[in-house]
Amino acid sequence: METYPRYTLGPFWSSKRNKDSQLNVFVSDKHFQIELEACNFQKLPALLADYLRFLQRLEPDYLPESDEDFGDPLEELADWALRSFKPIFQQIPRLNTCQTYTLHNCLFPEVFHYSLVADGGNLVPVFLDNIGRERLMGALLPESEQVHYSAIPVYRPDEIEVPISLESSALPAVPRKVYINGQQLAFLKSVGAGDVNSTCRELKAYAKIQSTSFSEAINTCRLLGIVQIPSSGRTVGLLLSYIACDNRTLLCTGKDPQYASLRQKWLGQVTRSIERLHSCGVVWGDVKPDNVLINLQGDAYLIDFGGGYTKGWVDAELANTPEGDLQGLQRLSRFLSD
Repeated sequence: METYPRYTLGPFWSSKRNKDSQLNVFVSDKHFQIELEACNFQKLPALLADYLRFLQRLEPDYLPESDEDFGDPLEELADWALRSFKPIFQQIPRLNTCQTYTLHNCLFPEVFHYSLVADGGNLVPVFLDNIGRERLMGALLPESEQVHYSAIPVYRPDEIEVPISLESSALPAVPRKVYINGQQLAFLKSVGAGDVNSTCRELKAYAKIQSTSFSEAINTCRLLGIVQIPSSGRTVGLLLSYIACDNRTLLCTGKDPQYASLRQKWLGQVTRSIERLHSCGVVWGDVKPDNVLINLQGDAYLIDFGGGYTKGWVDAELANTPEGDLQGLQRLSRFLSD
């Protein structure tokens, strides 16, 4: 029998000014904000060294040693920091699988704010408050952009159901698979405070796709709705048609020998979708195999119209242009044929 409740990890925040960070952990329907501050570990140099090593491994440009056993650095930091929280987590009632949970439960859970300090040779949780650090939630889209989604339904977070399985022990920190009003299956693409430009770009793209007479011939998602917080008007997510793919992308299947016979089919589908996007004035933008989903029927679907580019797939000077899409397509073709 499991006595240590599992958890889901939420966003990890760190400071550029010092070595402080914050773990966000969901246990059942509770949100634990846990402050990790280097000054609180100074009494135990060995623990401080461990903490700084975990932070180093979380740096984007960190390269592990050739003989280093390298796992997920965030999971390793969480495992190290949360051992002392075991008695606290065990007191949290498990999720009620008979209850309907919504996006509101995920966005506005009960908060437990803690700090972790070194004391008596161990790491000890110290309760701070039930408020935590408030961060801006969602993006406030300009009123001038509303014309691009005026015909799209707008939903409240409590209208978006988040399914949980019988084995679930915590709400997802970032829900993906959701149901609109408990009925229509959708993919929830989260929108953060800094996503104003990319979200506006994406809304324009979906509006153009849905207004064209051949939209069904473009292998991509459809915009089903927008999720906004009524009190602030901030957009916290886009509801997209759900593509069942078991997390398969062209990156992980494109080189798999068992799918060799499908590579030309996928390249053809991506090519035709790009051509049709361009004909209705839409640029894909961030062309790369990660942004091509392979659904359960073995078809290739383009995702992510938020703009940007990835080094090695589209050159910076061609980012967010039709020419950049064609360059990325050429490199996708080379990726599949190598």
